[in-house]
Amino acid sequence: MVLDAGALRALEHHDVALAAALRMAHRLDLPIRIPAAALAQVWRGGPRSAPLARLLRQLAPVVSVDEPAARQIGEFIAAAHLPDGARADVVDAHVALTTRATRSVVWTSDPENLARYGVRAEQIRKI
Repeated sequence: MVLDAGALRALEHHDVALAAALRMAHRLDLPIRIPAAALAQVWRGGPRSAPLARLLRQLAPVVSVDEPAARQIGEFIAAAHLPDGARADVVDAHVALTTRATRSVVWTSDPENLARYGVRAEQIRKI
């Protein structure tokens, strides 16, 4: 399971469906991944980020962006066939790459963004 920025925001607001999916993934011992770019987009610290901090401590490793990953994301964006007028988004690209590389399901508030980067519809769960 991969969580994008929209899913992380939903977690901050105690989304019931996402919380149930996370509990089920934990019970089934399925990995939960948080792309670093998505975490950076949402994290603000303090009480607001407490649900994210718990998730990071208990269940979910952060998929980092080191130099090789940054290059891979950049090349992925360059190769993406985005519709006219669509702007490339590093966060969406990192989430999509993580989802595709791990053959995971991704929780998102914006399925169309991930579909633009080649994430298949059956992999996407909408918040």
